[in-house]
Amino acid sequence: MGQSMIEGTSFLFNKETCFEYDGPKLESIEYFLNVLIRDKNKVFRAETGEEQTTILFKLNEKNHDNLNEEQFSIQFSDDLSQMSVISADELGIIYAILHISEAYLGVDKFWFWNDCEPPPKANVKIRAVPYLSEVAKVRFRGWFINDEVLISTWKYQQSNTYVWEMAFEALLRCNGNMVIPGTDIKNPIYKDIARKMGLWITHHHAEPLGAHMFSRVYPDKNPSYSENGDLFKELWKDAIIQQQNDKVVWNIGFRGQGDRPFWADDPTFDTDEKRGALISKIMSDQYELIAQYQKDPICCVNLYGEITELYKKGLLELPPGVIKIWADSGYGKMVSRRQGNLNPRIPSIPEQHDLGPHGIYYHVTFYDLQASNHLTMLPNTTAFVNSELGEAFDSQMCEFLIVNCGNIRPHIYFLDFVSRMWNKDRVDRGAFLDEFATRYYPAYSDEMSRNINDYFDAIIQYGLADDERAGEQFYHFTIRNLAHQWIVSHGKQSGKNLWWATGEIEIKEQFKWFKQKVESKLTEWDTLTKNVNQLVKEADCIEQKRINDQFLIQVLIHKNGCFALYYFSRAFEMFQEKEYREAYLLLHQAIEEIKETINIMQEPMNEKWVGFYDNDCLTNVTLTLYTLETVQRNIRMYGDGPSFYNWEKEYLTNPEEKKVMLLTNKTKQLTDEGLGSKLLEQDHN
Repeated sequence: MGQSMIEGTSFLFNKETCFEYDGPKLESIEYFLNVLIRDKNKVFRAETGEEQTTILFKLNEKNHDNLNEEQFSIQFSDDLSQMSVISADELGIIYAILHISEAYLGVDKFWFWNDCEPPPKANVKIRAVPYLSEVAKVRFRGWFINDEVLISTWKYQQSNTYVWEMAFEALLRCNGNMVIPGTDIKNPIYKDIARKMGLWITHHHAEPLGAHMFSRVYPDKNPSYSENGDLFKELWKDAIIQQQNDKVVWNIGFRGQGDRPFWADDPTFDTDEKRGALISKIMSDQYELIAQYQKDPICCVNLYGEITELYKKGLLELPPGVIKIWADSGYGKMVSRRQGNLNPRIPSIPEQHDLGPHGIYYHVTFYDLQASNHLTMLPNTTAFVNSELGEAFDSQMCEFLIVNCGNIRPHIYFLDFVSRMWNKDRVDRGAFLDEFATRYYPAYSDEMSRNINDYFDAIIQYGLADDERAGEQFYHFTIRNLAHQWIVSHGKQSGKNLWWATGEIEIKEQFKWFKQKVESKLTEWDTLTKNVNQLVKEADCIEQKRINDQFLIQVLIHKNGCFALYYFSRAFEMFQEKEYREAYLLLHQAIEEIKETINIMQEPMNEKWVGFYDNDCLTNVTLTLYTLETVQRNIRMYGDGPSFYNWEKEYLTNPEEKKVMLLTNKTKQLTDEGLGSKLLEQDHN
C-alpha cells in the first residue's frame, strides 16, 4: 500500500473515501449515510489523487460482538484500507455515522442552529485504534418540541420540513433517541419525519397515546369519559393501530381537553378520590388496548402538576412496569409547578420505597403567561441544573428524560448542557462554559465566558425560592396586564392575574413592587449590553453575526424589557400625580426600548434567520409595543387634548409664536413618535 494513503498507523479519510453498508434496508440509515456524504463534501472539497479507503457500516442484528443497545464499535483492517463500524441496532449505526461526522469531519452538534460550518480540509488521518462507544446514563432521552410557534412557520430555503429535519438531526447528534415531535394538530406531520430518522416517539402529557384530542374530533359532545368512554377508546385504538409498528414509549393517562385537569370541565369529579379512581381506570384500559397490538409495550405516565399530588396521596394505581415521569416546576426545580396562585411546591421526586422505573420531564424553556422564558435562555444557571438533575439521577430517575426544548435555537446552551448530563451524569459546569465559549466564540472566549456569567447574575429573582427567577415574560405579561387594568379602571383597581403582587394590595403598590424589582437590575443589564455591543463591533464577520444574533438578542430582550417595565411603572406614578406630560415621555422611553428588541428580532445580521421570530405569538413583543402605545395615546388625551397641539405649542414652538397666534396651528399635529422624540430631545438639551 502506498505511503500516500498510509502514514504510520493512521486511516486516511478524504474525498475519495467511500461508504458501504451491510445490513437490512432501513430508511433512517440511508438518510444518515446521505448526511455523512453531505458532510464529507463540505469538508473535503477536492479530490487528492490518493488511494481510496472504505468505511463499512455493518448492522449485525444477531450481535455477535456483544454490544449494548445503541452501542457501536470501530475497527480497522490490517492494511488500513478499511474502517469497520459495527452495531447491533439501527440507532447504533446512526450514532456511529454522526460520531464520524463530528469527531473526524468537525461538524458541530448545532451546526445548523448556531451557524457553524466545518472548516475545509484536504484529508483527516485517524489513528487506527479500536473504539467502543459509551452507554448513555439515561435509557430514553430526548426533546419535547413544544410551544414551537417559531419553527412551525419559519422556513429555510423555502422548506419547513428541512427545519424539522435539522431539529431531529441536532437531537441525534446530542445522542438523544426520543422525541415528542411538536404539539397538537401538526404533530402527525412531524412525527412521520422523526420516525423516518430513527427516533423513538412519545407523547404530550395532554395527548395520551398520541391520539387526536376528543373535542377536535367531537366538538359537539361533552369530553367526559364517564359519558363518552367508548368514543375515547376509539380514538386511542386508532392511534395505537397507526403506531403499532413504530418505536413508541406510550404515554398513558388522562388530563383533559387542553393542558389542564379534566375536572375543570367536569364538576362531578369533586374529590381527589374520584379523580384518582377515574385516572387509574383509564390507564388500565389504555394499557390493555396497547397490549392487543404491540408485544411488551413500553409505557410511561406523567406525574405532572395536579397528578403529582394524587400520586403522592396514594390515589393512583398504575399498570406494572410503567415509567413514572416526574416534572420540574417549569423553571428547573424538581417540585410541582404553580397552578395560578396555588403553589404547593410538592417535591417531584420519588420516595425511597417507591420502586421504579422513574423518569423526568424537564424544562429549559417554559410558557406560563407570567414570568417564564420562551425567547431567552432558562433564567437559572447550569450549576442549578447540574444539582437538580444530579440529585434526580441519584434517586434512580434514569429511565427517561424528556426536555422541553421549545424552538431550539434560543436554548442551545442548556440543550447542550443537559444532553451531556443524560450521557454522563453530572457535568463540570466551569469546563462546560469555557468549552462552549471557545467552540462558538474562539477569538473572544474569555470575554464571552464573563458575559454569559454576567447574564445570569443580572436575572431578576422574583420569588423567595431559588428557581423563582424571571424570564422575559416577566416584563411583557406584567406590562400588558397592568396596562389593561390601568386603562379600564382609570388606574384605580389592582391587577388580578399577577402571582407576586396581587390580592388585596392596591394597584399603585403593584406598580411599586415591579418597579423595585427591575430598578435593582437596570445597571447590570445596561453594562452587559454595552460590553456585548463592543464585542459585536470588534468581532470578525462570523463571530459578529453569532454574538449578535444568538447572545446580544437575548441580552437586549432582557435589558429592554427591564427598562420598559421600569419606565412604565414610573409613568403610572406620574399619572397618579396628574403629571401627564412626564408620564407620556416615560411611556415614550418604554416604547423605544421595546422597539429596539423588535428591530434586532426582525433584522438579524445573518440573513438566514430573517423571519425566525415572525410568529412570536407567545411572548409577543409586538403586542407589548401596541399596548404601550395604547396607554401613551390615552395619556395624551389627558394632557394634550382635545386640540393635541397644547404640548407642541407650550414646549416646542418659539416664544414669539406662543404669544402671536393668528392660526390655531400651521402644521398637522405631531404623531406620538415625533412628539415624544422632540419633547425628550428638548428635555435633554
